[in-house]
Amino acid sequence: MAQTKKKKKRRSQAPIALVYFITMIIFLVIIGLVSFYMLKKTGVLFGDDDKNKAVSENPTYNTFLARVNSKNVLVEMTIVRVAPDAQKIVVIPVSAFTVNDSGQTLREVYEAKGIKSVETTVEKMFGMKFTNYATVSNTSFETICDIIGGISYAPDEELYYLSQDNDENDISLPAGELSQLSGRQIRLICQYPVFKEGRGGNMKFLGTAVSSLINNAFQQSTLTKDNLDNIYNLIVSNSSTDWTKEQWIEEKMKIRDMLDIHMTPAEALVPEGEWTDETHFKISDDYFKSVEKMLSETAGSVVETSSQDS
Repeated sequence: MAQTKKKKKRRSQAPIALVYFITMIIFLVIIGLVSFYMLKKTGVLFGDDDKNKAVSENPTYNTFLARVNSKNVLVEMTIVRVAPDAQKIVVIPVSAFTVNDSGQTLREVYEAKGIKSVETTVEKMFGMKFTNYATVSNTSFETICDIIGGISYAPDEELYYLSQDNDENDISLPAGELSQLSGRQIRLICQYPVFKEGRGGNMKFLGTAVSSLINNAFQQSTLTKDNLDNIYNLIVSNSSTDWTKEQWIEEKMKIRDMLDIHMTPAEALVPEGEWTDETHFKISDDYFKSVEKMLSETAGSVVETSSQDS
């Protein structure tokens, strides 16, 4: 009878001991984690180098700009690659009638799925990742051109177009004669059927115009510095974009550094290929090899920055 009571007493004490043991284990784990965190934070465990862990940053970045008219139709696109280490800005004009692997034009992609889908398609085609994208209205495009002062342009052929809207939209440029073009004239030549070559001529002119605008901006660096924020605000105003103010602040610092060197960094890399008709353009494989080479030459060096303040 006494043995039975002793067994019952032992069994009744077993759950209490188990609970006590589990509680102690949990308590020790919590104390250990807190101690580990404090030692790491103060630099005792891994040293100060761990606090200042290096972060890789490449100064080169790519911006994808798409001009969209008042009827929400994709007109044209421009890739702008800013490469501070190489002291270059590469401009790639892209026709809205460029076809993807499935045979769709980029204008059709935009109409069906919007600018984000166009951006993804162009990234895949050109083998580069865009840091920012933005749609640009006709008004914003013209105003930015006029802030910079337009461009001087001497066409290889006579460019003539009589608009049905009003006289301000007429184009009449003699062959070989240097003319000063306003923002409106630049925009109209980019889209009007004024070239014997057809839409291929418009695409080439876009590359010439944008690279000339950038180089003109660099030749008047003080004025350009004062207007950098205005240009950014004009681009993102009423725009479909992922270009944040924080990103712009970082990118603006790189542009300002390049402006201080007083150079003309912009050059156009115009797509080559075949126009199967007036509304379908297939970029050649050889051209994409040229793009691949350009990306390698302007890749930039990786800068190690401290993450202590992050």
